[in-house]
Amino acid sequence: MRRNSCLGCSSTQLVLFLDLGDMPLAGGFLSSPGEIIKEKTYPLPIYICESCGLVQTLEIVDPEVMFQNYSFSSSTIGPLVEHFEDYAAWLQQTLNPNTVVEFGCNDGVLLKSLEKLGISAHGVDPSKNITQLAREKGLNVTTAYFGPEIAQELRERIGQVDVITGSNVFAHNDCPERILEGAKALLKPNGHLCLEVMYAGSLLDEWQWDTLYHEHAAVYSLSSLTKLLHRHGFYVVGATKTSMHSGSLRVTAGLDSKELVRSDVVAIQAYEQKCAITSSQTWINFGKQSKRKIQIVAEVFGQLSLHKRIAAYGASGKASMWVNACKMDYLQYVVDSSPFRAGKLMPGTHTPIVFPDDFKKQPPDYMLITAWDYADIICTKENWFGGIWSAPLPVFRFF
Repeated sequence: MRRNSCLGCSSTQLVLFLDLGDMPLAGGFLSSPGEIIKEKTYPLPIYICESCGLVQTLEIVDPEVMFQNYSFSSSTIGPLVEHFEDYAAWLQQTLNPNTVVEFGCNDGVLLKSLEKLGISAHGVDPSKNITQLAREKGLNVTTAYFGPEIAQELRERIGQVDVITGSNVFAHNDCPERILEGAKALLKPNGHLCLEVMYAGSLLDEWQWDTLYHEHAAVYSLSSLTKLLHRHGFYVVGATKTSMHSGSLRVTAGLDSKELVRSDVVAIQAYEQKCAITSSQTWINFGKQSKRKIQIVAEVFGQLSLHKRIAAYGASGKASMWVNACKMDYLQYVVDSSPFRAGKLMPGTHTPIVFPDDFKKQPPDYMLITAWDYADIICTKENWFGGIWSAPLPVFRFF
């Protein structure tokens, strides 16, 4: 399905700045070679709205295709576990809630941290296999898409809540208004909505074109998110940058238009104005530079593959983007420690995904760290490797 208007403000003033062609779903890992014949690709053009400045794709894939039998479990990634422990502490210190509802709760990594702090926590997530993991931990989780209907069910069961939050999931929705309607119905009048979203400013600063895949319907700046929230009766009162997923934005919003706005909001607004984050020309330049970076990595590794053994580390969405954009069908394998991915095949190139132990058994000459935001952690963990490491972003380098 293809939208013809902005998912943030419904404007039709949309400018194409990066066309990645037909791509498989970044999270569409294949369980067996027999699934290859069924694999689909989808167009992936990226636009910016000249009215509200929202970066987005207009090609909408059925969420039932993208998020059922999901292959991402937050608790298997050490840095994310630490992030959510810190986030739970931040919520307690900043907002002091008694009750929290998290949409897109995944396997309950945040819920668990909240419960440890004595905060009543309830989760909602559409992925059946992942929510089952959360329930096995004794956590309160509902398998569903968060919206007005689920909000009403929760309100009847647990009453209005102090905080509703979602981390790196709000942008997965092509109908953000449903989440906001549900949040408005479930929150107490003095409650808060806290969103952690991939930040458009980080995309610009580090050329993160590799996060622009189908699963991410939009990439928000504070400016574009503020406009969307305001249209649905929310007022931004806090904003801070975090390191999650190579640079995210944590935004706090309330229902009271007179609530005091923190100084961090003003600081980020000034940064966005300085870098012209809502300008179509800014993103047209980003698109040109991103295409050039893809071309360079493709040419360098294409030549190396003629005489050297090459593998990749980190079977993330970023990895899917790099291996398909650069046509890396020559990779020996992709290393990943997650049991949800190891043993499967990469989308598009069908490269086998292996556990780190297999990396030790058959080390390549070159290892491309497709999970480049974890490069330091990976190199420290695998310090036995005597070959050559490489990372494609923020600067393409060998070390």
